[in-house]
Amino acid sequence: MDKRVRKTQQALQSALLELIVERGYEKLSVQHILDRANVGRATFYLHYRSKEDLLRRSLDLLREHLLEEWQLVSKGKAQSKAPLGFSLAFFRHVDSHRRLYRAVVGRESGIIVDRHMRRVLVDLVKEIAFQGQRDRNGIGIEIATQYVVGALMSLVIWWLGRNIKLSPEEIDSAFLRMTVSALQASGQL
Repeated sequence: MDKRVRKTQQALQSALLELIVERGYEKLSVQHILDRANVGRATFYLHYRSKEDLLRRSLDLLREHLLEEWQLVSKGKAQSKAPLGFSLAFFRHVDSHRRLYRAVVGRESGIIVDRHMRRVLVDLVKEIAFQGQRDRNGIGIEIATQYVVGALMSLVIWWLGRNIKLSPEEIDSAFLRMTVSALQASGQL
């Protein structure tokens, strides 16, 4: 990708994240993003259709990062030993962006962001944890996926909302202990 294009996209993504913290997603406009990023309207629409498209594509970058982390964790291991190997990277990401996540996750003002984040996580869990699995009745994998994503998001809301003094590693360890056991007991792992 051209360096100028990448620089413009990074400026727009950074502006979006900063403004979400300051104003909340629903209260910001494309013009606010343009002003913060110092980018023209035509340039914005050359890259994105809307602020929601910018948000979605920003979260796609997170998904790619988490997938790369899972691949690093599972290198040299059987996939079944790292079915949720992206989770530590996710908790570390949340920890490094606490202000952003506090501004949106579990709050009414962040419903759109929360919905997009859950979609990214659902896709990731299906791709990583249940890759290639067949489901006899067609619902077991979906239930397990919703369970995992719900557990991830609930822990994030609790961890940040109550300012719990646990490291990403400690949260991840508890998450994996409980979630992997539940998935094994349900026959999904």
